[in-house]
Amino acid sequence: MILTDCATGEDHEAVIKLVTAKDLKQIKKSKDRFTFDWNKYKGHELYKIRLKANEIIVGLICLIDHEDAATNAIEIELLEASVENTGPKKKWDKIGGCLIAFACRESFKRGHEGCVFLTPKSYLLKHYPQKYGFTYMPIKSADRPEGLMIAYDDIARKLIKQYLD
Repeated sequence: MILTDCATGEDHEAVIKLVTAKDLKQIKKSKDRFTFDWNKYKGHELYKIRLKANEIIVGLICLIDHEDAATNAIEIELLEASVENTGPKKKWDKIGGCLIAFACRESFKRGHEGCVFLTPKSYLLKHYPQKYGFTYMPIKSADRPEGLMIAYDDIARKLIKQYLD
């Protein structure tokens, strides 16, 4: 997978790996780089994305594997690019896309046929459909006041091809 340097337009190889206890300590020490408290997700399925050339974590994702027949999907519980990689002056592009595509690939691997969903922040309701092709489902509940964003197999395949292949 590739991340693009926004200043130069150069592409650089990136990797996604499981977050280790050592990583969580590093993330906690650099609390100015990530806005969420990722230590709350210790023991969950956490992944990091970094450039292949160094160990600097540029993004994180927490996945939940819903194996029950009623859900049968991968949920993106939390997704974040580091502070220096958000907004118009970000250093690296494609962090979010690579992490979402990774979740899609995991969905296929685990027998969920590419189904991935997340609960969007209200300010991102238009972003996920426009940028990634997610479908908005206004299924609201106490823990999901904004409803859900869902990607099915055709969108999942497209994202995998675009960001991982």
